[in-house]
Amino acid sequence: MNRRRFIQLGLTTTAGLIGPGCLAQSVTAPNQTRPKRGLGISVKDGSHWRDKLETCGAQWFYTWGPKAPEAIPGGIHFVPMIFGRKMETLPPLIGDQLRQQGSRELLGFNEPDQKRQSNLTVEKALELWPDLMGLGLRLGSPACTHPDREWMKQFMQGIESQDLRVDFITVHSYGGLDVKALMDQLAAVHEEFKRPLWITEFGVGDWKARTRAENRYHPEQIMAFMEKLLPQLDRCEYVERYAWFPAEPDNIPLGPCALFNNDGSLTPVGKTYRSV
Repeated sequence: MNRRRFIQLGLTTTAGLIGPGCLAQSVTAPNQTRPKRGLGISVKDGSHWRDKLETCGAQWFYTWGPKAPEAIPGGIHFVPMIFGRKMETLPPLIGDQLRQQGSRELLGFNEPDQKRQSNLTVEKALELWPDLMGLGLRLGSPACTHPDREWMKQFMQGIESQDLRVDFITVHSYGGLDVKALMDQLAAVHEEFKRPLWITEFGVGDWKARTRAENRYHPEQIMAFMEKLLPQLDRCEYVERYAWFPAEPDNIPLGPCALFNNDGSLTPVGKTYRSV
């Protein structure tokens, strides 16, 4: 997947203030489960995906597709996604299949505001939306690159005017190291749409880097960012779930965020994601 254009939520500072609507309670102890924490991950053969889910401490995951993979590790919940136009060619019994695999929630279209992702107009997304509603699961919004810009605002206006259903808002974030900026952004999206939030992809990206060596961020900075941010997300009452994007170590803008080495073992950033 091409990950070139995402939300720019901040660049340099690491302020750690608690956003509005977030509970100021003690941080979850490292040895306790964190039901919010998840992962978007490819389940191709040879990708070590089962080991990765278990070692990073994920409690839930998704694969950008609707079908649950086989032999999911125990205690980890799979969430299906309808990526985009393929909704038009899904089998008629897909709702039954989703329920049979234990699905309770469904993620909507992935980055419809991007040409290299699901690439849907607001009108087309609204036309397809009743079919997603008809699958009978708790339903997440399309996950926009910019959840606070025109595509998403027009879509949600259409949802309200046509009396359609969105149960929670999905958000992507690939900005800098400013924790306060991200928490403020989440608060603004929550206030705008009056629904709980899922952060289905996030990380720290250097979108000006031309090579991996030029990336201005370092794993130590990403770890410090996680240490400030994740406890806030865990105690924020309107953030229901979040999933770090597990970029490859050699990814130019996102390599410092990698959770896994090429052999599937945890990087220091991955160990922080597991333990904070």
